[in-house]
Amino acid sequence: MKELPNVLICPQHWGLGHVTRTIPVIRYFIKRGYPVVLASSGAGNDLLKLEFPNLKVYELPDYGITYPFKNMYLNMGLHLIQMHIAIIKEFFVVRKICKKEHIGLIVSDARLGAAQPGIASAIITHHLHFNLHNRFFEWVSDVWMKFFYFRFRQIWIPDIEGEKNLSGDLSHLFKSSKHFFIGVLSRFQVLDLQVKYKYAFILSGPEPQRSHFEDILMEQLRSLLPCSCVLVRGTKKGTDLIQRFPYLKDHLEIHELVSGDTLNSLMCSSEQIICRSGYSSLLDLCVLGKSAFLVPTPGQPEQEYLAEELHRKKLFYCKSQDDIELGKDLQAARSYSGYKNVDLGKSLYEVLDERVADLFKYKM
Repeated sequence: MKELPNVLICPQHWGLGHVTRTIPVIRYFIKRGYPVVLASSGAGNDLLKLEFPNLKVYELPDYGITYPFKNMYLNMGLHLIQMHIAIIKEFFVVRKICKKEHIGLIVSDARLGAAQPGIASAIITHHLHFNLHNRFFEWVSDVWMKFFYFRFRQIWIPDIEGEKNLSGDLSHLFKSSKHFFIGVLSRFQVLDLQVKYKYAFILSGPEPQRSHFEDILMEQLRSLLPCSCVLVRGTKKGTDLIQRFPYLKDHLEIHELVSGDTLNSLMCSSEQIICRSGYSSLLDLCVLGKSAFLVPTPGQPEQEYLAEELHRKKLFYCKSQDDIELGKDLQAARSYSGYKNVDLGKSLYEVLDERVADLFKYKM
């Protein structure tokens, strides 16, 4: 029997979405018998250690992306140099890991510096096009992304083809011989549970916007009490919410970081979900067939585009963070069905079997 190569799986940490959607990919390689090594940064590593306590987890340079401004161009300009420095550092750190662990396959989720010469590699991404409302800037950004993406042997897009796709123009305008749609990536499954919570607030994403969003929700939740609610904060660095909002004490169950199984149960046992319009959250909602009230991270064009597009398609209700009127918005969100009865195509294991086999047929 041919010996399987060691696999390095390294998701990006801009919030936890990139990490969570790699979990079913990690499980695939483990089940197929591949030796697996993981690498990420910050809370991404905390979550990987929680989900896979028996796997080795390396620390990678963090891109340090934050969204202090509501203007996308200011946010991009602030981090452009910093991001490129992190990508260069990432390349050399990954190279050291590959030598130490004898890595034969790299699977990156949005870590642009992970590809290494002579090693089979794939990058998971749905963001192959920027909707910047300016053709010149869109062309520049698309060329910039292709420079990094084409260093990988394959591009794996976590979406389905056809009209009922999730990513819209972000991935369906992109054309190359290297990209493949691998279906909906989610660690969740539908659970038949009784409703325990009226509202589930699922937070994630970079600071300071994560904390701003949390404050707005907790302040406005007061007008909806009494009801049973659950909050997943998506961070281990938050302040004491009950001390700041004492009226929540008997009504709000608070979690910092939770495992996928726990979050799966919390969402399935909640009547309404309030979360960001991050792509990984949409993948999870698609698999669960649940609706949600979506609030995009200010200054993050991808989330703003996805929220607006899904609102236009009458799938999800969305609102900008500064305009939230929680009571009215939750009522309005009830009339949006979310994804129902979507044909998800082949199973993830079937698709990845094909992709991995094809990776090793590639000639350098």
